[in-house]
Amino acid sequence: MWNCDWEYENQEILKQWYEEKISGAEPDLSVRKIICKGCGRVFYTQIASKRYCHYSLCGNRGYQKDLKQRRFEKRQNRVCKSCGKAFTPKRSDALYCCNACRQRAYRRSVTDKLRGQNGPLP
Repeated sequence: MWNCDWEYENQEILKQWYEEKISGAEPDLSVRKIICKGCGRVFYTQIASKRYCHYSLCGNRGYQKDLKQRRFEKRQNRVCKSCGKAFTPKRSDALYCCNACRQRAYRRSVTDKLRGQNGPLP
């Protein structure tokens, strides 16, 4: 049995050890109280790097939540290239605030290309 499986099944023992540590009876115990980043419940662990109550149950879910949050924070307010209005993009590569501005910019680029042509094609 892996250490994380034992911890998942024996939370009552770890909780008791944590309370002994906090009360000062056993101050050298390495038990920590943590909120799981996957499911949000409180759990106790002795593993220093642990962030999830059970890796296979909450690990992927917590990682996806964390990744979504980091991507959201990474997106900055931008200025629309068509109308100049500030907006928060839904995608990391968005240049325009809405579909209307995107379409307007496309039509401008097409008409600019057509104006650049002098006479019929040979």
